[in-house]
Amino acid sequence: MEAKKTNPHADHRQRMRSLVRARGFDGMAEHNVLEFLLFYAIPRKDTNELAHRLIERFGTLAKVLEASPERLMRVEGVGESTALLLSAVFALHCRLTRGDDDREKVYLETTEDMIRFLRARFEGVRKETAFLLCLDANGKLISCRKLGEGSAESVIVDKRAVMETALHCNASLVVLAHNHPNGMAAPSREDLMLTEDCANMLRTVGIRMADHIIEGGGEYLSLASVSRFHRFFL
Repeated sequence: MEAKKTNPHADHRQRMRSLVRARGFDGMAEHNVLEFLLFYAIPRKDTNELAHRLIERFGTLAKVLEASPERLMRVEGVGESTALLLSAVFALHCRLTRGDDDREKVYLETTEDMIRFLRARFEGVRKETAFLLCLDANGKLISCRKLGEGSAESVIVDKRAVMETALHCNASLVVLAHNHPNGMAAPSREDLMLTEDCANMLRTVGIRMADHIIEGGGEYLSLASVSRFHRFFL
């Protein structure tokens, strides 16, 4: 009769579980956190080497979790179940951090406030997406509305929708925001034209465009903070 096979890594995994129960993930190295997550997709193999391989490939734990399942599966040792588990962890994080904007009292008084708020909207988004933040005169967020979602390369923003949304929310200030999933946080010619057109249009009804923020590669650019673009936001 064939002897029952045992998992040679079971003791190590149990020690890791006991450590997480006792201390949580605070102070744990990124590759160990990833190794722990991989336990639940790869039940009978050492996941430490794969954790190191993933972080070496993508740079950080956050970048591993942000990667699409297709990119993850290009790494040796990552199958569909592993890729989907890691993507699900990131998707859950994004869902929990988005919250319900219409019911929260959120004040976006500085560029840093705006960028912090937008990070949860753009994390893991792989299509170019545009949002309009509508604020009252004190910087209190009235609403965050998605204006459109396009391809990985472009999104079409309807300028009439910008006006209608701002008027409907009775906004005093608005902030336009969009991402460049496959590029850098630098404005294209079309981005600048959209900024100028929307600012001029809103100005006719007494609404000020406070900023246009662009995300790319995890970096954020505030056009209002760039001197040559100040004329758009006066």
